[in-house]
Amino acid sequence: MATITTIIFILCLILLAQSLLALLSGIGFARFARRHASSRQREYQPKAAVLVPCRGLDHEFEENLRPLFLQNYGEYEIVFITENEEDPAHRVIERMIEESPRPAWLLVAGEARNRGQKIHNLCAGIEMLNTIDRRTEVLVFVDADARPGRDWLAELVAPLGDKRIGATTGFRWFVPTGRPGLGGWLSTLLPSVLLSIWNAGALALLGERSRFAWGGSMAIRRENFDRLRILRRWDGALSDDYMLTGAVNEARQRIRFIPGALVRSPLRATWSDLFEFTTRQIRITRVYSPTVWRFGLASYLFYNLVFFSGLGMLASGATGSSQSGFTLTLLAIYLLGATNGALRATVATQLINLSTRRGEPKAWAVRDLSLVAIHALLNPAISLLYLYNFIASLSSRRIIWRGISYEMISPLVTIREGKLPPGRQLRQSAKE
Repeated sequence: MATITTIIFILCLILLAQSLLALLSGIGFARFARRHASSRQREYQPKAAVLVPCRGLDHEFEENLRPLFLQNYGEYEIVFITENEEDPAHRVIERMIEESPRPAWLLVAGEARNRGQKIHNLCAGIEMLNTIDRRTEVLVFVDADARPGRDWLAELVAPLGDKRIGATTGFRWFVPTGRPGLGGWLSTLLPSVLLSIWNAGALALLGERSRFAWGGSMAIRRENFDRLRILRRWDGALSDDYMLTGAVNEARQRIRFIPGALVRSPLRATWSDLFEFTTRQIRITRVYSPTVWRFGLASYLFYNLVFFSGLGMLASGATGSSQSGFTLTLLAIYLLGATNGALRATVATQLINLSTRRGEPKAWAVRDLSLVAIHALLNPAISLLYLYNFIASLSSRRIIWRGISYEMISPLVTIREGKLPPGRQLRQSAKE
């Protein structure tokens, strides 16, 4: 028994070191984000096209799209793409275009066959641009569930003036909007908060040389898009951003995270949405980035096995004379994770406030402080959810994305199996 106790304690010390390294990485991200959030160079402002693939009505759909018509940017146009005219999003967008003086297109892409509907919509939009508009120099992609600030486009495009940068990216920050009351808190607000914390972990992968570009807020020079043959790479694929990330990395170009392109994403999720969304993301990762998937599985398996084994031994009194050492080590692991979670939430909240309240006092709301506190308290527990996702992703390569069922045979082979009516997208697990 003493040997097992010693082994677990040594593993706890290793986990403590990993937790410290994770916090240092989080501090590095925070410094990068704060430094670049205050540097606002926008000399490069060529004509841009903003492509917005849509299906169904996201939560607060019109409020999300309205800032796209009001960007502080010289010359740009918006291309909205739906699968068909029966999509309820089509009618809403049609009305918004009529009410706005900003040049905008509404395109019907038709039904995708052997690739994701989102990619199919994007390809239709780009093919239209190739036919009627050769002046556009930058392609910008944004999801309909993202709500950018008015400087979002200028900040996302400006760094592309440096041709060493292959693409720029923002990211999403889920803002829970559950129903009031105890019942609403349990049914929608709590799973929404957990999904927000789960999603926030990816911020650690972003920076001057980001490990990925997120398709819901990213930009690339048109000539680079063509040179890397992204349209060909998208043929047969499901994930637009994984394929673009791979192409940019293979060309040894940089992907730069733009703090000002972090976008607010209102969220109202149920428990089933939470598990469906998170597992789908990990299943996509398993197909498109198996090395990352294996590393993630090993990491979360190690964390949960060691941390909860240590807690179990401490609770059962099996630690003997090492009780104080176990207690301090496990407490330190928890506090390091909580600090990292709070740091991410603090930085993200500041960035969102900066981009959406430009020119106004940067006062924090009680909701902001509450969200930071919740990220601190619950962040370590998210490791259990991640472990569930990795295990569940082993059972199938089938996902449901915005009401459409897909089978991912490989990164370049996708089988579309069927779809649900594109009605109001109340279930936020249908997000990208």
